[in-house]
Amino acid sequence: MPASVESAVSSATGLKDTRFQHAEEQYHVDQPAAPGSYLGPIDATLPDAHKIPLLFQPFTVKDLTLPNRIVVAPMCMFSSKDGFMTDFHLVHLGSFAAHGAGLVLAEATAVEPRGRISPSDTGIWKDEHIPAIKRVVDFVHNQGGKIGIQLAHAGRKASVKARFDDLPESEYWKDNVVAPSGGADFQWDQSHHVPHELTVSEIQEVVKAFGQAAVRAAKAGMDTVEIHGAHGYLIHSFLSPISNQRADHYGGSLENRARFLMEVIKEVRDNFPAEKPIFLRVSATDYVEHLNKPSWEIEQTIQIAKWVKEAGVDVFHVSSGGNTAEQKIEAVFGYQVPFAEKVKRAVPGLVVVAVGIIVGGAQAEEVLQQEKADLVAVGRAFLKSPSFALNAARELNVKAAFSAQYGRGRVSHGTF
Repeated sequence: MPASVESAVSSATGLKDTRFQHAEEQYHVDQPAAPGSYLGPIDATLPDAHKIPLLFQPFTVKDLTLPNRIVVAPMCMFSSKDGFMTDFHLVHLGSFAAHGAGLVLAEATAVEPRGRISPSDTGIWKDEHIPAIKRVVDFVHNQGGKIGIQLAHAGRKASVKARFDDLPESEYWKDNVVAPSGGADFQWDQSHHVPHELTVSEIQEVVKAFGQAAVRAAKAGMDTVEIHGAHGYLIHSFLSPISNQRADHYGGSLENRARFLMEVIKEVRDNFPAEKPIFLRVSATDYVEHLNKPSWEIEQTIQIAKWVKEAGVDVFHVSSGGNTAEQKIEAVFGYQVPFAEKVKRAVPGLVVVAVGIIVGGAQAEEVLQQEKADLVAVGRAFLKSPSFALNAARELNVKAAFSAQYGRGRVSHGTF
């Protein structure tokens, strides 16, 4: 590797990256504008054509400025070995940036090996993971985009079957699945494993693992990190009385059940650059009102939103469910948006992200116009079309910037 390339990689990560043999392999075309940026109306003769939709107005939180308000939600791809990102992740995440997403959030990335959902999850528990992550970050930045990574621990939902591979039993850790409360009563369902209860010292080890993951994310050049506190994974399972029945200071009252989350936030905030924002993703409810027993619901979510804002969380990403197999969810278009709206109304000054079957530009714009959220996250619609952001722009009569290399595609078949 030429010295100039090796020194640049080594100075940023502290590790030698042997992927690149020639400096020319890191060449990139400068982008005149970040893909997805507003350039003007497509048809200036339409009513209100020069009124810029909120969806395509820039948004700034701390030193992070997004060209638009469309966020790619973290989505597990189950395409890793030993936690390493691969060429798939470069293309997968890079394509969203090249096609105009305002912010790309990389999938749930485990802070320790037993924190993976499956053996095929990405990881950030060792320094050796940094160069492959940085390669993705560098590509997104070279496109003019912004990227973050979701820091995660699967808790009692760990060590499940790999989605695309038939792996040997030795790849799993079914006897080392952990949770706030252990035993057969806390097994998520029969396809998951019986967890053991974390000791206080083990809890502190996990907290430190989140902090070290934040350090690695910063070394990789991430613009933000998102703490994963949703979907029944470890942090959510501490928050909910369904899954947390501890008798010590990590269980019982809401303040105690939130203690682990608050310690993780402090550790991440202390180990991630102060000028960069921190996201937190939560589930707003367990969806078990029909069981008539204590659970996690929106009023508790609002309370922790107030606490985490004071603790250093800048952006609150509101999802729902995932903590129990007994949940009853009616998943319709925008079904989680009302939860985001309630948080936004109750916690002034906290940036809120809405998510949940948002499938088009007009729908996303309505969420913003009605002040139900500040940003809109989209998941599966991006898998259906990595050009979701540019499609949303056309729907809203917005001429959005294309990646320079794709600019000719704007006028294909006579359309903008």
